[in-house]
Amino acid sequence: MTRLAGIDIGLPPEVVVPLFMLLLLGLSALLSRLVGSAAARWLGESAAPQLGFPIGSAVVVGGLLLVVPELALPARLGKWFTGGLEIALVLACAMALSRIAVAAVSAYATRHPAVTPALGVARATVRVAVAILALITALESLGVPVAPLLTTLGIGSLAVALALQDTLANFFAGLYLLADRPVRTGDYIKLQEGAEGFVEAIGWRSSRLRTSSKSIVVVPNIKLSTAILTNFHLPMANVTMTVTLTVPHAADPDVIEKAFTDELAGAVTQVPELHGSKPVVRLAEITDAGQLWRCTVDATDVDAQAIAGHEIRKRLLARLKREGIILANRERVVVLPPPNPGPG
Repeated sequence: MTRLAGIDIGLPPEVVVPLFMLLLLGLSALLSRLVGSAAARWLGESAAPQLGFPIGSAVVVGGLLLVVPELALPARLGKWFTGGLEIALVLACAMALSRIAVAAVSAYATRHPAVTPALGVARATVRVAVAILALITALESLGVPVAPLLTTLGIGSLAVALALQDTLANFFAGLYLLADRPVRTGDYIKLQEGAEGFVEAIGWRSSRLRTSSKSIVVVPNIKLSTAILTNFHLPMANVTMTVTLTVPHAADPDVIEKAFTDELAGAVTQVPELHGSKPVVRLAEITDAGQLWRCTVDATDVDAQAIAGHEIRKRLLARLKREGIILANRERVVVLPPPNPGPG
């Protein structure tokens, strides 16, 4: 006669114990498969976590906990053995929960690409939260009072939060920047305060901008998240640029328009920084100096503006020279003071 989990079984222990272990192993394999299939249906085959080990371990350890009271172990040894199994059960459940939660966060990020930059922080937060819950549960299973510990941790956390107020503000501002994505790595932005450049990186405390002179400007995340800024890469990276030229009043507007249109059309096909642009030539204004013409094109990005503007100006000046047209200059009237008469 063998007593197992409160049930009397009319077989010797040499038979019951191996059968019980085989039953536990079979049950653990079955539950692992069922939970894994459910997770695959919920999260997708590619995102399904590996749950075989934690679920199987939890089933085996839970089964052993049922039979420990039936074993004739010394009181001290039985207490430590039971405590060890309870901790192992908590760890196995925490591992399974952590893997499921991390996989769920990853699947959500896959369906919503806007939160992908914050995926690493979300995963770490989930793991830390599950670890804290597992630690509290394990301490309670060992009979350790956790209420004073939680009170102490709460007071300590409040003190740390007050001491690191600016750091935490920049940290959460970095999370906002990564999740909402008003700016992205590689974007060219200009802050209202005057700083501008390409976004090199968005860190947890600050972001770095690379200026046109290759210098690095470090901007705290809280300032970047609350500043009024212009993102030259949204909604598209193309940058509209205008070249202005003034020609004399006597110049034929039709000749000027045709010359500028031809040169811009050639530049769009020959200058890589202008590919895909649709140039526009307009007689914008007639001033005292002459006819004011504006030539508008789209450069591929902010960096391309300098090269594109250089090429366009060269071509337009060369075309005006071939047409025999000179640029107009505003007349300047200089009034000289009367000569100072000498002593009479």
